[in-house]
Amino acid sequence: MKVVVIGAGVGGLTTAALLAQVGLEVTVLEHHTYPGGSAGTFWHQGFRFDAGATLLAGFDEEGVFTRLERQLGVAFPVHRLPPGEALMEVWLPDGRVVPRPVGRTPELEAQRAAFGRPVQRFWQWQEKRALALWKVAQGLPFPPADGLEFLSLVQKGLPWALNNLMDLPGILADLVRPTLAHAPNHAAFRRFLDAQLLIASQTDAADTYALFGAAALDLPHRGPVVPLGGMGAVAEILAEAVRKHGGRVLYRHRAETLRVEHGRVRAVEVVMGGRRRGEREVIPADIFVANLTPGNLAALLPSSRPLPAPADGWGAFMLHAVVPAAVVPRGALYRQWAGEGDWTFVSLADPSDTLRGPSGMRVLSASVHTPLAEWRGLDKEAYRAKKQAWQARVEHQLERIIPGFRESARLILGATPRTYQFYTRRQDGWVGGYPQVHPLRTPSPKTPFPNLWRVGETIFPGQSVPAVAMGGERVAALILGRLGVKPFPLESFTVGRSHR
Repeated sequence: MKVVVIGAGVGGLTTAALLAQVGLEVTVLEHHTYPGGSAGTFWHQGFRFDAGATLLAGFDEEGVFTRLERQLGVAFPVHRLPPGEALMEVWLPDGRVVPRPVGRTPELEAQRAAFGRPVQRFWQWQEKRALALWKVAQGLPFPPADGLEFLSLVQKGLPWALNNLMDLPGILADLVRPTLAHAPNHAAFRRFLDAQLLIASQTDAADTYALFGAAALDLPHRGPVVPLGGMGAVAEILAEAVRKHGGRVLYRHRAETLRVEHGRVRAVEVVMGGRRRGEREVIPADIFVANLTPGNLAALLPSSRPLPAPADGWGAFMLHAVVPAAVVPRGALYRQWAGEGDWTFVSLADPSDTLRGPSGMRVLSASVHTPLAEWRGLDKEAYRAKKQAWQARVEHQLERIIPGFRESARLILGATPRTYQFYTRRQDGWVGGYPQVHPLRTPSPKTPFPNLWRVGETIFPGQSVPAVAMGGERVAALILGRLGVKPFPLESFTVGRSHR
């Protein structure tokens, strides 16, 4: 049985590795020269930069990457953050810097110290909802893609609903009410929530539905780690796992067209890059997995109408930089400016990680949300001017977090949604998935073709690197279920207890 996976992002590689492990003949096609896509890591002038400023979790005992290590026989190169250590620091308009430490007790203490006792009730609600959700959320087939997933949803959902019967009215209400409904009337705390949720749900506390908000705010307690060598190390290990189990990962192979006959996808037409630039190849397969946005997939299908990115979808303006280690104030590796001006999220390389660059230098990536519409239709001169203006804005915000940044920076690279579109082929440079304004916003992996599936941040679950990997697990299970193959025990896809 032949499988072609289009796109070597974390979701596509997870699916590919799990399918290869059970003996399917798997080929991954990636137009770029390294894996990971928006969660990849690239080399420039001897330094390794993360394509996006991204947090990484999912390494708790029941986390997705812990499962993948056991299942695939791999080890991800990460530094695990112990309880009490600050995962992130958030700068607020009044000058306060609020830490988010690992562990529920340390975080609650930090929140009360920053905002007072009124926030305690909010965090009690968040913990209660998050712990209930994690008992059923991992591998939850929602919305169900087929009859088997519907049956699995019922089998998982009914016992869980009975166990949470007393809380069920509140849980159901949190599907439609916003996260902000649970927050105290505290301006600084609400701004803090908006900053945190914008990272994970792509919208603020007034628009993020409360169940998703509770899960998104749980990141510091889901096995947070620092990837050594950069975020792309996760994708690189998954690519190695594909090859280890007999699959192929082919770079500089750009999928151009999917050939459809009698209601099924039969083959993909590929255009080569590198030394074989311009050469074409047709690769037939029985099953296809697209690690693509809906619009990118539609562009590969004959007779499909253009499918635009969502009007509220976001792009990212990125600033990649290298500064002397002595310039960076002590503190967390992840920092967020939530004061006036552009909200800026900064990811710093671990000072001991010499894979990212030489000792004494710190590599960082800073990310700011930017509307996709601002970057469409610009001529070369207008684009250059806009990029320069945005870079100056982000440099200004970085100066607030790292005083002396501009003067001391040894290297600065700016990247726009157009940069993402060029290197990752993502439609308009859209990143982050759909803003989580209601639970039906993110669809299932199914497509109109029975042997074509989607994976990535635009299916459920898909908001964040661990969620994309869980989506990859889901798609692998769907494919193997239809083939009648049981690759691993059912409990591999569920959390049987509220372990954090």
